[in-house]
Amino acid sequence: MNVRFLEKIITFLFDVVALNIAFFTAYWIRFQSGFFAAEMVDDITTIPFNYLEPSLILSIGWVILFYFTGLYRDWIKESRIDEFFVVARTIIIGMFMIFLVTGAPQIMEFVQTGDIRKIFTTTKMATLLTYGGCTLFFASLNRFAMHTLIVALFSKGIAVRKVIVVGADDSGEELVREINSYPHLGYKVAGFIDNNGSRKGSVCADLPVFGTYSDIPAVATRHGIAALIIGRVSSSPNEITRILDYCGELKVDIFMVPSLMDVISGHFKTNQVFGVPLMVLLQDHMPKWEAQVKRIMDVVVSLGVLVLGLPVLLAAALLIRMTSPGKAIYTQERVGRNGKNYIMYKFRSMYIDAESRAGPQWASKNDPRITPVGRFIRKTRLDELPQFLNVLKGEMSLVGPRPERPFFVEKLKQEIPWYVRRIKMKPGITGWAQVKHKYDSSIEDVKQKVLYDLYYFENMSLSLDIKILLRTVLVVLTGKGAH
Repeated sequence: MNVRFLEKIITFLFDVVALNIAFFTAYWIRFQSGFFAAEMVDDITTIPFNYLEPSLILSIGWVILFYFTGLYRDWIKESRIDEFFVVARTIIIGMFMIFLVTGAPQIMEFVQTGDIRKIFTTTKMATLLTYGGCTLFFASLNRFAMHTLIVALFSKGIAVRKVIVVGADDSGEELVREINSYPHLGYKVAGFIDNNGSRKGSVCADLPVFGTYSDIPAVATRHGIAALIIGRVSSSPNEITRILDYCGELKVDIFMVPSLMDVISGHFKTNQVFGVPLMVLLQDHMPKWEAQVKRIMDVVVSLGVLVLGLPVLLAAALLIRMTSPGKAIYTQERVGRNGKNYIMYKFRSMYIDAESRAGPQWASKNDPRITPVGRFIRKTRLDELPQFLNVLKGEMSLVGPRPERPFFVEKLKQEIPWYVRRIKMKPGITGWAQVKHKYDSSIEDVKQKVLYDLYYFENMSLSLDIKILLRTVLVVLTGKGAH
């Protein structure tokens, strides 16, 4: 089992224990310690039995909140102070929710009488503050202890992640020295990648040179590489794009040593990762908890559409079969997240074997390949409904860039700089480009849409997703953008 996954499981289990300890500690301080003598409870032996159930329910609620606020992500690269502030923020949110639930009768009484004292009673606030303080203390203590244990393991070379450095030169050697100076971060340089083919098999900084850019996928897979660092400050955009093309399907973190202009322009986020400031390339801009909520929203909405929209799905399928020969559901290979291909489902809107002669091509206005019924379902976006199966399977999302065919992706990689950033996202049924632009009918349309997709990539958030979904409703109602 992966050690870092095991760390998250242990942190979760210890959280449950810590949160229950916090509950009973707060009870003892509030009613048994003597600090609040007027409200002491005499029969302490009944406390565990009377309050075990609410304590367990609250602890389950807390760990769910911890999960959605990102407290079970990898924190080892971040400081304990940063983690403490996230824990504190989460506790404040949780205590506010508890206050709203437990204060519901008092809130209604305040609405009726206007007396704020009906809500903020001294007894209630003292209990909530005591419980909140204990929860913050024990949850933070658990994480600090786990952080200390992991750092100790890393320092002994246990469970470290392997890194490869691009550039077997002075800059690369300097990076190796920097990384080796911070063993507690849990990274170890396995070797180098250098596009000078004559250096393959040689040694730099006592580490092997594995090969050239084209060898990156094989090297990463063979050696279990977790991160790649582009070490040359002077690397040209075209060279960086070539490197990223080879990393498209790899689940590795990609960093680059920034130039002064990169930092000033703010085009990339710069982090202190290996003891040196590095730019994070192709990172996920959406916070972890938002990404988790996004996935839950995908599942709930797709299930709702497929179940509640079943009569519409059946009617559309029947209409397609009655008006033109061929299957109602059209399947086609598309490129998904990180360049992984999948089979996409759509209602067929074209005549059967429409591309058998001309080959793959974009739809055009008054396209003769489109059936009369197909023109209607395209205009109303009914042809997209089967894609909710792809969303349910996790191959697509409600919101994201339009999925393209492998043929076009390979072509677009050559013509559009940074196109590889687009395929780092999970494709969507709708997206910023889809609601801002019409159907693709040429390479120029695709280039324009890529700009919208990159905007979405840099600004991914739940609020933007909701905005796009609302705009999609307007597009469907007006028929905008369809051929």
